[in-house]
Amino acid sequence: MANGKRILRLTAIVIALAGVLGFQLEAMGMLDAADQAAGRPDVIMIDTIAGLETLEQPAAVFRHDAHTKALKDQGMSCESCHKKDDKGNLALTFDRRADGASPETTASGLKDLYHNGCISCHVESADKGFKSGPKAGECRSCHQERPEAADRVPAGMDNALHFVHWDSKVIPADPGKETNCQACHKKAGEEDSWRFSEAAKTEPLKDVFHSQCVTCHERFAEAKADRTGPVQCAGCHGETETAARAVELAKNLKAMGGTLPRLPRKQPDAALLAPETKPEAVNEKPVGMAPVAFDHKLHEAETASCLTCHKDGVNAKLAPSFEALHDVADPASCVGCHVQEQQKPECAGCHAARPAAKALSQDACATCHNVKAESGLLMAAAPLNPAAMSKDEKAAEAARVIAQRPETQAVVAERDIPEFVTIAGLADKYQPSKMPHRKIVMTLYKGMRGSKLAATFHTTPQAICAGCHHNAPASLTPPKCASCHGKPFETEGKPGLKAAYHGQCMTCHKEMKLEKPAATNCVACHEKKTN
Repeated sequence: MANGKRILRLTAIVIALAGVLGFQLEAMGMLDAADQAAGRPDVIMIDTIAGLETLEQPAAVFRHDAHTKALKDQGMSCESCHKKDDKGNLALTFDRRADGASPETTASGLKDLYHNGCISCHVESADKGFKSGPKAGECRSCHQERPEAADRVPAGMDNALHFVHWDSKVIPADPGKETNCQACHKKAGEEDSWRFSEAAKTEPLKDVFHSQCVTCHERFAEAKADRTGPVQCAGCHGETETAARAVELAKNLKAMGGTLPRLPRKQPDAALLAPETKPEAVNEKPVGMAPVAFDHKLHEAETASCLTCHKDGVNAKLAPSFEALHDVADPASCVGCHVQEQQKPECAGCHAARPAAKALSQDACATCHNVKAESGLLMAAAPLNPAAMSKDEKAAEAARVIAQRPETQAVVAERDIPEFVTIAGLADKYQPSKMPHRKIVMTLYKGMRGSKLAATFHTTPQAICAGCHHNAPASLTPPKCASCHGKPFETEGKPGLKAAYHGQCMTCHKEMKLEKPAATNCVACHEKKTN
């Protein structure tokens, strides 16, 4: 009897251990799945049922690219999981066209749809001898307690990706034209006015891209076209894949001369930006700031996408309001974009120490707002009222003013720049600092070489001097720093002389990312006294 009880206890322990071991094995599978999912761009958490009722199990982790590859290895396609709509576009939902009021989209219906569809496919794949996924009873291999976040690179249709499409010989040309834009866009109104297909009016743009783009890529892949696009998530959202695509495009562009061709959209080379004027006021004298001659061609080449400026779409009017174009903090505004350019190492040495509000100074306004009645450099030769001008007349006037802008940075003659400046006013524990003044200035000039932004806004040769000699008149003989920073401590917002020197020099070295001399290397600028 005692032996019988002992056997029963041992049996119970063995069963319990088996259960725990089974749970641990399943949990290990779950953790393995989590490890594989971490950092992937294709992770999708399937939690559709959560919108209908409380989940009995955590959301299921689905690795999309792994399934796409598995289907391809078996000679299958996206249509194995996704149905197509009446227009032939893939639905983004699994095994149905859309979520709606139908039996299979109830909570229980969806549960059966996913379980039967996924598990049966895994079983069939295993029977064919292919590596397969979890089967019945292996719940935790999909339903993980800890949700996984996908690591996706944003996939925008920038100018480079646009070029890849409209330059493609695989995409058929528009009827009677050399372009192929109508493969993705439909004409609306004017000839040069385009919009994405009708679906974009009712569906989220993200869904439109995934449905229509993937469908098109899959169609060309099935036809074994010479060039096609990705159907896997990593192809558009993977950091490694997108970087490789950029390198390939750069090689192709280099073979073409290194310049990305402009979109064939009949966009203007130049435009005249002016405040709104009522039609009935066309004969009145214009008021307010003078118009701006905007170099559209130059800015188009310097931005990754038209949407950088046209945030509401290329067909939406770019409102010429002060707020829209002068917001220092908005990189989509004119001033905000220029402030971002000032953060580049070759510019930040001077601009980082200057408040952003300086971009809106009175002197800076005339650099852009210079199309007016006065004669002279950068000015229109006759009274100008943009409201009374045609589109072509505005473009011609803007182009005329742009053509007069300087192409290169105005510079001070090298012989007029002091070679060294000795800073000895604070010599105490350290020797006086012998600053290589000319070398510093020439290095700054070199960093601005080829920058039309610098050439336009640095209107005088002495403008560069304001980087260090701020708030002083533009002159080759600016006042000494001590004339403003003479007191030892900060007064009226001005730091003392020692703080001013260190703040200016160290900030410049840091912002320009200078490794030698380092910003904190004291003896590189002034040797320590030995006595």
